[in-house]
Parts: sequence; structure tokens; C-alpha cells
Amino acid sequence: MNVKTTAISKAPLCKTLDIADDQRVFVVGDLDGDYQKLQAQLNKVSFNPQEDVLISLGDIIDRGQDSAELVEYFQEIGAHVVLGNHEHMMMEALMSRDSFAMRLWTQNGGAWHQSASVQTLLSLCRWFIKQPLAIKLNYQGHKIGISHTLPVTWSWENMPGNTEACVWPLLWDRERFLKRKHNVNHGVDFSVHGHNSTQVCLWIGNSYHIDTGRYGHPTVINLSDTIDAFKQL
Repeated sequence: MNVKTTAISKAPLCKTLDIADDQRVFVVGDLDGDYQKLQAQLNKVSFNPQEDVLISLGDIIDRGQDSAELVEYFQEIGAHVVLGNHEHMMMEALMSRDSFAMRLWTQNGGAWHQSASVQTLLSLCRWFIKQPLAIKLNYQGHKIGISHTLPVTWSWENMPGNTEACVWPLLWDRERFLKRKHNVNHGVDFSVHGHNSTQVCLWIGNSYHIDTGRYGHPTVINLSDTIDAFKQL
């Protein structure tokens, strides 16, 4: 990865969430700038933003034309978000004025920014820089890791001490998925990720991969159901 980490190094590395067992928690994969597809999937599960919890796996923005609208919606409902590689490219392109990041971002779905106002873009960047790279979730008696992607070997209990060291493994790495290779995923019962396109959601060791957006629609999982599925593995 040649994208620098000047801007994103200021983002939080990880936050811990404790959610009541009786609340419904939904996790959504990569959205690629499509607000209508998100709403269609939320409607299928009768999502209630006043009672339910929504967690995004990153790559909210780009490719589609609804990047700003999606962020506004997440802000409105108090959704929890981890950063993806597309948010990384945007922040380095705009906040660090990195010309390489700008070219890469524009070529990979970020051209929408050319018709957006400077105020809108800065507002998005300011919000993204406050979002973590990872979430450690305590829910229904389970410890669950949430991040955009995950390397072959990872310990949620002994993560590197700074955000910069975690950008590649948590936002860009594809080896675990492409090689179906699972060595270590310590410190959680299981983890959930996007980033790697798949026609159907799949388990690799104790990591669950749900980025189905390229194949028609994003996936929204009910985390309680995923816990039940994990118990059956």
C-alpha cells in the first residue's frame, strides 16, 4: 500500500462497546455510496433506528452518488462506524493533500467529490477522523471484533500501540480472504468484516466476511443470529 497515513494516524485505533443483550444489533457491509440499497436492506429486517443498533464495516463512500447522504444518515441515527480503505483514501487526498491518494481515490470511485462542495467534503473528513479502525463489542455473552478487514494473524488483546501500524492490516489486507488462510484471531469469540467481495457471506476460521455489495446488494446481518450460527460451527 502506497497511501500515506498522515491524516488517518489521528483517528482512534479501537473503541469498546457494551450493548444490552435485549437490543437488536445489525452490522452492514460495504455500501459503496448507495443510500437506497441500504434502506432496502434495513426495511427487510424492520430496522428501528430509535431502538436498534447499526454498525458499519466501512467503505460507506465512493462509486455511488450518495456518500454524503449515507454519512448524514449514520450521524442522524447514531450508528457506529469503523473506517475502510475508501475513507482512508479520501482523508489522505483531502486532509493531507496527497496527490497519489487523490489519483487512486478518484480512479476507484471517488470522482463524486468533484461535484461536492468544499464544506461538505471537509465535514465528512472531520467526522471520519473521529471514527475508529476497529470496535471490540461485548454482546450477549460474546466478545466480537469489528473491522473493515483482518490479516491472517491478529490479536484483539495485543493490538499495536498506534493507529498508523494498524491501517494496512485492518483497512487493506486481503490475504486471509484470498487464500482462505486463518492462523490466529485471538481475543474475541469471532469477528465480522467487509472489504473482500463475496457472493455469499462466509466464515474463515472465526472471522465472518459479508461484503456482498458488488453482487447486487449490501448484506445486513442480525448479530444475534450470527452468534447462533457461530455456536453451530
